[in-house]
Order: sequence, then C-alpha cells, then structure tokens
Amino acid sequence: PGETEKTPGEKTPAASVAGAEIENDRPTARAAALMYGALPSDDAVIASTLGLDPTRGGLETSPTSDVSRNSRNLWWRALKLPMYSVAAAPLTTAAAMCHHWFGCVNAPQLGCLLGGACLVIAWLNLANDAWDFSTGVDANESGGKPESVVRLLGGDASAARAAHAAATACLLAGVCLIAKGVRYGLVVNGAAITNTLCAAGGMLAAAVALGHAYQGPPFRLSYKGLGEPICFAAFGPLATSAFYLLLAAGVPRGSVWGGAASGTLSVASVLHPGVLGAAALTGLTTTAILFASHLHQEEGDRAAGKMSPIVRLGVPRAVDTLRKGLIAHHVLALCLASLGLLPVMACVAVALCAPLAYAVAAFAEATKTTPRDLFKTKYLCVRWHVAHATMLGLGCWLDPWMPWHLAAGRIAGSAVGAAF
Repeated sequence: PGETEKTPGEKTPAASVAGAEIENDRPTARAAALMYGALPSDDAVIASTLGLDPTRGGLETSPTSDVSRNSRNLWWRALKLPMYSVAAAPLTTAAAMCHHWFGCVNAPQLGCLLGGACLVIAWLNLANDAWDFSTGVDANESGGKPESVVRLLGGDASAARAAHAAATACLLAGVCLIAKGVRYGLVVNGAAITNTLCAAGGMLAAAVALGHAYQGPPFRLSYKGLGEPICFAAFGPLATSAFYLLLAAGVPRGSVWGGAASGTLSVASVLHPGVLGAAALTGLTTTAILFASHLHQEEGDRAAGKMSPIVRLGVPRAVDTLRKGLIAHHVLALCLASLGLLPVMACVAVALCAPLAYAVAAFAEATKTTPRDLFKTKYLCVRWHVAHATMLGLGCWLDPWMPWHLAAGRIAGSAVGAAF
C-alpha cells in the first residue's frame, strides 16, 4: 500500500526507505529495536524525540506538521516526571536503613520529607532552565533542549522570570515541608536529639547549596565539568545520610542491635554499618543519569562553552566510561557487602538489577555513532536507577530476617516493642 510505481521493476520509496535505513545504518536499527518495550511509559516521548513513528515500528519519520502533538510531547518532557525518582531514591534507601537499624519508620514524617524533596527537585529543574536561558545553551539548535520550560513559555526574559518565580515558590514550599519533617524528631524524642537534627538540616542545606552551584550564577560549576561530583555528593552522602538521621530521630528510642531504649540519638548513627555504603550506591546511580543525559548534547554544550564530561571525553570515550562505570558499580556493591559496609541482602537485591545496567551500556554502544539517538540512554538510566533504589531498599529491609541475624538474637523492632 502506498506504492507509486514509476517504471517497471522500480522499487517505490515507501517500500525501500525503511529497508535501506536498516541495511545502511545497522546501529540505528538496533537502537530502535532496543527502544521498544524497555520503558513503555516514555516510548511515545522518546519516539517523538528521535523523529520516529511509534505506530509503525519506530522506523519511519513521524509527521512534522502536527505541531499540537509535538508541543504536548515537549511539555510532557519538560515535566521530567521520571526525574523525581532522584528525590525518592535517597528517602527509600534512608527509610530502609532506618528500619534495618531501628525496626520501624515514622510514616507521616516520611511523607513530609518525600513531598519536600520532590518540591526541591522541581525547583532545581525549573531554576536550571531559567539559568540556562542566560547562557543560551538550551536555545542552541545544534544540540539544545527544546523541552526547556523557558523556551516553551516563549523563550524571552519574561518567560525566564516566570520560571524563576515558580522555582522559588517550589523551593520555599519544599523547605517548609522538610522543616515539618524535622519537627517530628523533636516531638518524639525531645531536645535530646537537637544536635542530630541540626546536623541533618545542615547536610540538607549543603545539598541545596550544591544544587544552586551546579547551574546558578556566579558558580555554574556544571559548565566546568563538575556536575557529576556535585550530583554524587548532594544525592548520596549528604541527602541520603541526612534523611537517615531525620527518620532515625523520628523513631521512639532504641536500636534493634542492643535492644535497650536509650532515648538519645547521636550524629554518629550515620556511621552505622551499611548506611554510608547504601548512600554511596544511591549517589552513583543518580550521577549515572546526569552523565547519560549529556551524551546526545556534545555539540550544544561545546557551542555554549559548557565543558561537560562528554565534551572533554568525546562521545565514544564517554560511552566506554559509562559502560565501565556500570560494571564498577556492581563490583563496588559486592565489595561493600564483603567488608560489612552494606547489608548482604541489599547486595543480592542490587545484583538483580545488573541486566538493566547492561541494557544501558548495550544501547549506548549501539548508538554511539549517531549521537542524536543517545537521548534514550538517560531514560534507560532512570529505569535502572528506579529498580536499583527499590531493590536496594527491599534488600536492606529484608536483611534483619536472614538466618545470620536471627541466630545472633536480633529481631527487627524488638527495641521499640513492635517486632515485625
């Protein structure tokens, strides 16, 4: 159907274009095959970005005249809903470790902290778009970001001001919710844990400050290639450890290890075996998302003077670095568990996510010769990140019921009179 034969024996364009693309561009065809079924909720958005038609197997160019549909897709991408997993992951890990050590979690406190963390991420996303407007990196047609909120609102100074205003409102609301979460510690355990709460608040404030320094003036550290270290520190050791201290402060006394109610909580609790190891793994998966999000933006970053790791390394070396980093991540989890710095079941659970990490590396390797198609790598990293956080938390939560702990007389929740 659709063939328009010009001369006898001549193949029509409709019958030959897709086949020619597959024959002459096998990496792209393989990438398209890997794309579908990997992340169903985002396939339509990804297909639109790659210029594919999801209703025809992903190998034909989708119509460019449908401006309305393209606009909806861009706004959907601008929302960055999958990226809010980076707010939930530190809390999931912290809550699991809190239950691992104290036997319970204060659910209302957890809800406040989660809401506040999501609002802070909203601030970060909106503020980044507004700050990038002043440098022009998102407006660069060679490798910019068409889903920038500022561009979608008109791409002028008034749009940037509106984005800044919305970002500031999200930040203030987020801080208020987190402050309410901090109060739970005072309600449950009183002034005895004031030092702990102050330390946790300071760590969260440092994480927010790093978020500003990432893109905001006068620092703009991401333009100097420091975005990934900042991301690791903010979402790993700082946010995860701070949330652990806050959730532990909301527990009514005691530790399941000793079984004795103490009524106090020390800042040193963050050094409980497994806490920092789990925090490091969480920070690394979040950093992988940021690293992967730059893979298709080399031209735009270079044109704007942004020395991201992709600009410094080049796409082929960056893809190789990503692959080696994913392998090293799972080796690190095994090493941490063997040294007692990560619950054993957490290591086992994280190992189950290795196939998703392999899918990230395989897709990046298959599409590295066509940088534009590397956009999907970020989504695959988000999928791995979400599964990793879920399995890491599940493993930490299940670990106290393992035979090696039960044989030692450890029962989760015994210190607070609620074994479960």
